[in-house]
Amino acid sequence: MGDGCLGLQVEVISMTPDPGRQQSQVFGEVAEIYHLYRPGYPKSLFEWILTTCEPSTTELVVDIGCGTGKASGPLLRHGFEILGLEPDPEMARIAAREFKEFDLFSVEEYAFEDWPSMDRKVGLLIAGQSWHWTNPELRFQRAASILQPEGWLCVFWNRPDYDKKPFDAEVDRIYAELVPEFDNNLSSVRLPGSKAAITADSPTEEINMSGLFDPVQELQIGWEIEISTHHHIQNLRTQSDHRMLEPGLRDELFRQISEAINACGGIYRQTFTTHAYAAKLSV
Repeated sequence: MGDGCLGLQVEVISMTPDPGRQQSQVFGEVAEIYHLYRPGYPKSLFEWILTTCEPSTTELVVDIGCGTGKASGPLLRHGFEILGLEPDPEMARIAAREFKEFDLFSVEEYAFEDWPSMDRKVGLLIAGQSWHWTNPELRFQRAASILQPEGWLCVFWNRPDYDKKPFDAEVDRIYAELVPEFDNNLSSVRLPGSKAAITADSPTEEINMSGLFDPVQELQIGWEIEISTHHHIQNLRTQSDHRMLEPGLRDELFRQISEAINACGGIYRQTFTTHAYAAKLSV
């Protein structure tokens, strides 16, 4: 599913003439690009999840908005049974393809809110880059109804750090000229992992406000990758706000951004922080 970050309130902008096309459901249009170019998660995130939530390999783990399986894979390799929920058929197809050698992985084409109830309770719910797409009025009650007693909810996002790049001024100008609809969100559209739709000041506050969970455990992990011009543009192709742009405008935007990054060497290092929030069911 699509990316988000913490603490930024970003308006969803509809910029397509197709009234039936929803921003939360455009990732399958570029599912293979998403799989290849969206960053995964640091190994230490999953070590923290296992230490904090202490799930048993006899318990089912449900991956909400599993996308192509970037969060499922590391837990599968630890021997956990994973059920991925992914409403987009193309994203679900890639996840099934990537984990076909794992008998412990299955994927069902449902949004979290629409998934039919099952007899088996869940030990751990995870949501990587996807919790912000779930319904804020329903998601915590839904999670509580699915989890077994003292089961855990763990949500996490990658967020790019906004350290200055030599091409920033030119890229800012390009966005301001071609996509003024993005307004003051220029820094938040640089890379995937920079948006969230949460109902409180932070995910911790939102979880606590639900009244359904014990105090939240938090983690922040910094890491870094090298990104080429091509990688940068492929990342942008997977961002929902960019996907909602008219195709001709989007192509011109990408062309000009490519020129700006290439003029500064065509490669740069990007730091990220992974933010994770875990809480045990208390009801």
